[in-house]
Amino acid sequence: MFECLILGDSTALGAGRAINATHIVRCDVLAVEGASAAQILTWPRAPKRYSTIIVAVGSNDAPTPPLRRALVRIRVGLAARRVIWLLPYARSNAAIVNSIAISFADESLDLAQFPSRDRVHPSRYEDLVKVLLK
Repeated sequence: MFECLILGDSTALGAGRAINATHIVRCDVLAVEGASAAQILTWPRAPKRYSTIIVAVGSNDAPTPPLRRALVRIRVGLAARRVIWLLPYARSNAAIVNSIAISFADESLDLAQFPSRDRVHPSRYEDLVKVLLK
């Protein structure tokens, strides 16, 4: 059975709602608007192992070494066969998140390929979901 988790900030909330609205798959969502990487580290670990975990984090953080360290700690705590990182629109943050994805041989999906009104969230989460569910 396909088990997925969407973890992170407001982008994770939007992606989770859009994925679950498709009724193709149902994902658990552990996300809070405005969540930083440091805040996510304080959350309880996911209660089970997932087939796929989608991580949207880094948009609410400064692109500094503490972000990199927090992302590594988040990733070490994830139990999944497949992890997909959503790269923030901010290019410096995206570079940090992508470096973590590469170091763990994870996948990444760059949000910059999707139109955005605020350069933080996709204008249409449905477009993001189409790519994620391919």
